[in-house]
Amino acid sequence: MSGCSKDSRIGTRVPWLFIGLVLAACDFDDPDSKGRSLSRQGGGNAPATPSAGSVSIDTDTQIEPTIDENAADAGDAGSATPMASLMESTDEPTGASAISLVSLCPEDMIEVQGAYCADVMHRCIKGGKSHTWEPSDEPQPFYCDVYQTGFAKCYGKRTDKHFCIDEFEYPNQLGAIPMVMVTWYEAQRLCNVQGKRLCGDDEWTLACEGPEMMPYPYGWARDKTACNIDHPWMEPNDSLLANKSAPPAEILAEIERLSKRVPSGSMPGCKSPYGVMDMCGNVDEWAVNVTYRGKPYQSVFKGGHWVRGARNRCRPVTTSHDESTAYYAEGFRCCADVEAPREH
Repeated sequence: MSGCSKDSRIGTRVPWLFIGLVLAACDFDDPDSKGRSLSRQGGGNAPATPSAGSVSIDTDTQIEPTIDENAADAGDAGSATPMASLMESTDEPTGASAISLVSLCPEDMIEVQGAYCADVMHRCIKGGKSHTWEPSDEPQPFYCDVYQTGFAKCYGKRTDKHFCIDEFEYPNQLGAIPMVMVTWYEAQRLCNVQGKRLCGDDEWTLACEGPEMMPYPYGWARDKTACNIDHPWMEPNDSLLANKSAPPAEILAEIERLSKRVPSGSMPGCKSPYGVMDMCGNVDEWAVNVTYRGKPYQSVFKGGHWVRGARNRCRPVTTSHDESTAYYAEGFRCCADVEAPREH
């Protein structure tokens, strides 16, 4: 997912939960983004706030911290910004008085436990490009085809995490087509009714990259055959998608024309080290903005969609779309706290 683009494909906010619910049962068609835009990397100011009601399916607003490779390897130095409501791990009990840790997560969720690093450096060794698609020899460029295997230096504070995450994109069912056209608020509400919540972007990243902090859920090199990515962009009828008075059948038909979603779990290579499916590609996923402390919005997108040009990596986040945004390539998955251990 990306924000501003030079070909000005303007999207819409469509806070229609009923449309999203219907779309969960549908399969659709196509998009490729040729837009190129500036993107902040690292600490500085967030990307410019889009005009009210606007969103675009392009490629460049995903951001991720950039570290000076010559800086000292600080290990746990720096600061993390975990949200207070996000559960951190607790030490596992041992010995005869141990507490049983059976059934910590619901059957449809994956248990994730590990140390999340706030700032990670990878080293690109092939196919580096800037946000304008010009060749780049930076160690951590905006786009990269291949990273040095095993090179993942932590320059930020490590924070222990222990949580549950949906195995698949919502509705979290093997073989289901992921829901789209749902706002951040609606996604949050759909998680809450299940006793779950939206994932923090730090939780989402950990579940995607695994203990080795890999750039991609499946490894160190971009593989367009592993996940549902790199489909050509098709120009959407945004006036229709933005029209609250339009017949739902017409909106559904337009999304069917555009969509290239595949059934959840149908690409076995698109699996994270923890076993979470389809985290990069298919649909962009709503998460809670923890990394940038809720600025400019509480909402972020993670993972990228199926459109060519999205980076589809674990670390980048898209911050440029507010909580009421809904669009044809954006969905979500849920997280939850681990269940309380049971005493013997």
